Amino acid sequence: MIDAKTQLAKLLATEDITVRHSQSAKTASFDVKSRVLTLPNWITNYSDILDMMTGHEVGHALWTKMEDWERALTELNLHQGITNIVEDARIEKKIKRKYPGLVKQFHTGYKALERKNFFYKSSEELDSCNMLDRINLHCKMGPLRAIPFSKEESFYVNQVEMVETWDDVERVTLMLMEYMKEKGQEQKSALEHSNDMDGGTGDS
Repeated sequence: MIDAKTQLAKLLATEDITVRHSQSAKTASFDVKSRVLTLPNWITNYSDILDMMTGHEVGHALWTKMEDWERALTELNLHQGITNIVEDARIEKKIKRKYPGLVKQFHTGYKALERKNFFYKSSEELDSCNMLDRINLHCKMGPLRAIPFSKEESFYVNQVEMVETWDDVERVTLMLMEYMKEKGQEQKSALEHSNDMDGGTGDS
């Protein structure tokens, strides 16, 4: 199955990317500079999770550009974690549009990860998450998961959901940074794996 999934990733990415299966990787990642897609060995027995993670990282291969990423972090001083969350929402939306057959795999894959306590271990832990983590989970798992948001927070959820271009990513990331600073909230993930599948730097 590994060889077949490797070829699938190359076909979806429409380029000859390198696909690496790692014993030590905790989750999937894509290095936008070296063009290496890393998949953890533990998911090879979970077809939907493997397809979902492959689709996610191929989204980065297709639409996350190294020059954009470097400019955002070094010139614009955007927060890396928040940029990851917004870009993840954008590329997942785009990959599901390009390959509608992956929609089911994304849904079932994320549900399987939730059952494995990949993102959080209890509803109490989820309830204590900051807005960034809840937006991240909402965009990954869909509205049927009913992640709670206040009326004020819902505005920012909608902004993330509407992102289409990299310029949108930068604009909405800055909005989120300003909001979190205004509210005195930490601009980092409180969930162990909620922002692991970032693909931006290849260090997941």
